[in-house]
Amino acid sequence: MPRVEVFNREHVLEKVKHLFWDKGFNGTSMQDLVDVTGLNRSSIYNSFGNKKALYELVLKQYQEEGKMLFEEALSQTENSFEGICLVFDNMIHAIIKDVEGKGCFNINCTTELSRADIEIKEYLTSRQEHTISIFKNLVEKGQQQGVINKDDSADNYAYYLFSAFQGLRMTGILTSDDQKLKKIVSNTLKILQ
Repeated sequence: MPRVEVFNREHVLEKVKHLFWDKGFNGTSMQDLVDVTGLNRSSIYNSFGNKKALYELVLKQYQEEGKMLFEEALSQTENSFEGICLVFDNMIHAIIKDVEGKGCFNINCTTELSRADIEIKEYLTSRQEHTISIFKNLVEKGQQQGVINKDDSADNYAYYLFSAFQGLRMTGILTSDDQKLKKIVSNTLKILQ
């Protein structure tokens, strides 16, 4: 008869996410996972699999949270350019909220594991392509609406926006000055007008 989980799975995953966020994948031991969850090793293995499976689970959860924030921002605007501005503005808010300077879980994962783990790299690449396609659709729509110029292709602008978005999050690890970050975004988005 299979064992029934007697713990709050979401609560455990949230603790694990913050542990990986603080220490990274390689810096986190199984003992760290035991300590932060309050579960014994066999419960962790039976419920989540190994350390990598648990890491992948919280990475995907983090990605889904980010996707929802992206979609929420875009649903609140009248045109694509405003939507792009709000996405970047939400990133500034996330940076300012990140008082510990932990950075973006996804970017941290990319820098730590994308060269060392092919499965993680493939997953991150697919998520990157998904985000770029969202930017591309926004730019195409904005070009049709006349709020984004046609000086370059939607595809090129999408890659530019993705790089700027990632760069802003990296910059925000060491710089949390609201005005400086807003100026970076303002200068970044001028190219679309």
